[in-house]
Amino acid sequence: MVNSSVISTKYWDDRKDNIYLYAARKICEKFSRPDSVIDVGSNGTPTLEWHRSHASRLVSIDLRNPYRAKGVESITQNFFDYPAAQSFDLVTCFQVLEHVPEPRDFAQKLLQLGKVLVVSVPYQWPKGKCIYHIHDPVNEEKMLAWFQRTPDFSYIARELNKVERLIQVYKNISD
Repeated sequence: MVNSSVISTKYWDDRKDNIYLYAARKICEKFSRPDSVIDVGSNGTPTLEWHRSHASRLVSIDLRNPYRAKGVESITQNFFDYPAAQSFDLVTCFQVLEHVPEPRDFAQKLLQLGKVLVVSVPYQWPKGKCIYHIHDPVNEEKMLAWFQRTPDFSYIARELNKVERLIQVYKNISD
């Protein structure tokens, strides 16, 4: 059996210097200086560390492999079973929606969780480019159908190898 922490370390090592992650971090900084952050679908990635210096609550939720670190609430749970009664200053969800069987329901639940949501998806990847993606190609129209509202900000991050990801921000998503 393969150790999931080894897989997630490789996953992060392969992606940590990607332009879309740099852009996502800067977008988070622009739209929120959160005291509380939840990262949905973390897959062991340490994006919560971006907020450690100012956030008093850091939560990672993932079906199999939440991010684990000192001071992080690590929750191994189906996101649909997570109580949406809590509210966070910032909700992040990077590269997850393309994997979810019911992305509209997932998106609607994300919108219920906090004040600012920053979400990223692979942008217009052809069907079959990644065998784990069940909704490719994802574009603005598909995101609009899932979120049922236009984003407050939208950005397409292009890697040097021309792979693109769409990053969108939804503000004042709950109160």
